[in-house]
Amino acid sequence: MPGIEATIKVNDEDALDMLGALIEMEIEDDHRMASVVRIKLAMTLANGTWRFLDDERVKLWSTLAVSTILADSETELFKGYITQIRPHLVVDSSDCCLEIIGMDATSLMSVEEKIKDWPDKTDSDIARAIFQDYELEAEVEDVDITHEEVVSTIIQRETDINFLKKLARRNGFECFVKGDTGYFRSPSLDEDPQAALAANFGADTNLLSFHARMNALSTARVVMHQIDHIGKEVLAVTSDVGEQRQLGAEAAISTTVPGGRESRLFVKHAVATTQAEMERLTRALYNESEWLIEGRGEVHTMRYGAALQTRMLVPVKGVGESFSGLYYVTNVKHKFTGGGYAQHFAARRNAAKAEEGDFEAGGLFGVSI
Repeated sequence: MPGIEATIKVNDEDALDMLGALIEMEIEDDHRMASVVRIKLAMTLANGTWRFLDDERVKLWSTLAVSTILADSETELFKGYITQIRPHLVVDSSDCCLEIIGMDATSLMSVEEKIKDWPDKTDSDIARAIFQDYELEAEVEDVDITHEEVVSTIIQRETDINFLKKLARRNGFECFVKGDTGYFRSPSLDEDPQAALAANFGADTNLLSFHARMNALSTARVVMHQIDHIGKEVLAVTSDVGEQRQLGAEAAISTTVPGGRESRLFVKHAVATTQAEMERLTRALYNESEWLIEGRGEVHTMRYGAALQTRMLVPVKGVGESFSGLYYVTNVKHKFTGGGYAQHFAARRNAAKAEEGDFEAGGLFGVSI
């Protein structure tokens, strides 16, 4: 398997034979969904037995982990469980293969639907309790709104992971599991960025392709009205200032709509028990609407020298004045084949143009080659 440096572990044991029989392996990590791995292995028939098909390791709920090594640095790309096993048998035995599908620890959290009440709890209290129930470390951002039983009680009517994701959305949070840790927090926009991606940038070029979209219809002021049945008054909230770090010089809201029109969104079919909860919900919706630019591309892995990580910042340069700058990575697909290791990614930003300090010396927008 020349050109591929990866490890596969099943039940915490190295599976070198699987690596040797690998046809292809793809790991997808998305900021909204569970991390998934798909491993395709060549099967051979010997003495009436198919290799891997009846292997004791290849069982539902066996633990599965995948890592890659680049520039002497090992990065864990996936950790979870085998959730599907798919044999493919055809007339030509040399074309027979076995697919192993794995999902991160949120697979356990999606097995059982529950009906449960959570009286006198904040959303962060609930997140910690659920993560601890699955023996996960909890990295949880505090929410200061307690749902008191005398006013309202939060009722769960779905699986634990769907319930947590619903709570996360109304707070503008991400909810996911990575390794042995469960996260319930705002997008991480203040940590140090990953190494820069560069398109058409001479010797620094490490992008095979880059495509982007800037959307004039994305950002909107968010308005919510609701009747307070206890105080007998109409509550009104407007959110038009984001709480997220601005990833560029020109904020999304600075775009002027012709004719003096104002982009505005009314919250409908949603209930909040207090004005504070209304404010939190509208801010979450406004923060989501702020994502002005979306980009996607393919990384030249050997030139980049690292495994790109989801839910982290990355600078992109050489893609024009408006589109160069810091992006928040929302999806990465790592694909291993006999030909090497490819990475495809998606990312977004809530502002246009780069700010001073987004890049090291050497320019932002490109060089002649």
